Amino acid sequence: MKMDLRFLPANTYASINGTTSNALGSDLTQNASGDGAFSDQMFSDLLDTELSKYQRVISAEEVLADLDGSPTLSDDNSPSAMGSGFGQSAPAGKSEIMDAVKRIAARFHVDNNLVSEVIRAESNFNPNAISGAGAKGLMQLMDATASSMNVNDSFNPVQNITGGTKYLGGLLQKYHGNVKVALAAYNAGPGRIDRLGIATDRDFDAKAGELPLETQKYVAKITGRLNETR
Repeated sequence: MKMDLRFLPANTYASINGTTSNALGSDLTQNASGDGAFSDQMFSDLLDTELSKYQRVISAEEVLADLDGSPTLSDDNSPSAMGSGFGQSAPAGKSEIMDAVKRIAARFHVDNNLVSEVIRAESNFNPNAISGAGAKGLMQLMDATASSMNVNDSFNPVQNITGGTKYLGGLLQKYHGNVKVALAAYNAGPGRIDRLGIATDRDFDAKAGELPLETQKYVAKITGRLNETR
């Protein structure tokens, strides 16, 4: 049975970690572990100015990757086998990555299943993944996006999940909990979504054909998996 995937962005989503935007010349810089709050307008300005310049669309191959056909992590992977981005506090395997997802998603009031499915679609849980466009890590952050989210090492799972979840949470807030719209913006860039006048999931359904096919498949794949798990 299809479920309503709309997440209320809510008034409980009161804080997002501070973000540095060189383009805005703002004083929003915060420690990566802090919980500085800033206004919806400031976040919207940050998204529109900083992130929409770096729109990316992952390939259809990446979007449609299956677990048995894509690089993934086994639960017994060691930190050394997974690259230098792993510090002592970073997850050492897929099960620990999932634990980190639950913890970080709760911090930003984002559904942990949504974050997990974004990671599955973006990198299939490979923290060392790099796309042809230069997106990196579990949640495939572009360098500019990573920097604006205070991520110093995109290959560090904890940092990548934190930055990606913070960005996804901001998109959910910007689009008032409309999951399809937030996912489309995560994949294709909020600027493109806004130019098409897509503000709700109903808008997305009506105008999806105006978006790249990869974005359509990306949203369908993630929402389909979410429906299966609910």
